[in-house]
Amino acid sequence: MEIVTENATSLAWLGDAIMTFEIRKHILEKGYRKADVLQKKSARICSAKGQSIILNALVEADFFTEDEKMILNRGRNATIHSKAKNADGKTYLEATALEALLGYLYLYHHEERLKMLLDEIVRLGDSL
Repeated sequence: MEIVTENATSLAWLGDAIMTFEIRKHILEKGYRKADVLQKKSARICSAKGQSIILNALVEADFFTEDEKMILNRGRNATIHSKAKNADGKTYLEATALEALLGYLYLYHHEERLKMLLDEIVRLGDSL
């Protein structure tokens, strides 16, 4: 694993954008067009609760490599100065962990693994 100089919250900030974009694109590809439906479907997956559920399903399936687990731990241990609106602290940090991993995979050019993770996020998100 390369030396990761970015902090977990910076990685999560980028990962949030990547996940949101991918989920929104997927929802549009499924044919949804009404703004309220788009927002509800996106929020169900991209919320802290949705991300936490997805992360836990992937952990249970032993999806992550050892290096990825290290990034996830950095995200879980991040110092967050904002308060989650609709989630407890544990759920919020689990969501941050998933977002941090997405940001890491993107920033350090692990394109194939990023695609695999996003595909799994979309697949699991469809069942939420």
